[in-house]
Amino acid sequence: MDVDSVSSKSPLKRRRLLFSKAKLKAVSRTSALLSGFAMVAMVEISLDDHKNSKGSAPLLVVYSIVTCLLVGVHLLALMISTCILPQLEADSLLGYEEYASHETMHIYIELAWILSTGFGIFLFLVEIAIVCWVKFYYVTRPAAVATTIVIVPVIILFCIFSLHFYRRLVSFKLSRHQDALNEIENTLTVGKLAQANIV
Repeated sequence: MDVDSVSSKSPLKRRRLLFSKAKLKAVSRTSALLSGFAMVAMVEISLDDHKNSKGSAPLLVVYSIVTCLLVGVHLLALMISTCILPQLEADSLLGYEEYASHETMHIYIELAWILSTGFGIFLFLVEIAIVCWVKFYYVTRPAAVATTIVIVPVIILFCIFSLHFYRRLVSFKLSRHQDALNEIENTLTVGKLAQANIV
């Protein structure tokens, strides 16, 4: 099968396939990097100051929960990406845009994308704040408070940008689908007129 002929017949499907591949590649890089950082932070952090203090137990519980959630979310996204990406690569190389698995796996691709770039990055920002609290709680509390003062606006900006970006993306997709429907309607109208003129 000629890849160029298939690509020219279905540029929209080719674009969707390439976009799905790009998303999964970004998920792979982001998830591997952030889960690796979280694991290193968990291993390297010193808990000597917390050994004899019962007051720090809730802080350590929150730290362990957020770290496990962070690593789990990113590894789940990484697993989805690792399972689907080779099939998309093969579909792209062979020119199977018409039957590509990105159409049937669309929900998993979106799930991996949201887990990695949305929920995963949010958890990573929270993790930074908690690590600073665990690290500086008994050494110098103003450093932990300063970290919170800095990271809270960053988290708020991240949430605002995410919501704005996804709203724009949804409105763009809706307008694109509306254009496609209008084009189909115009094609059908022209076809009916041509058929009426022949009769």
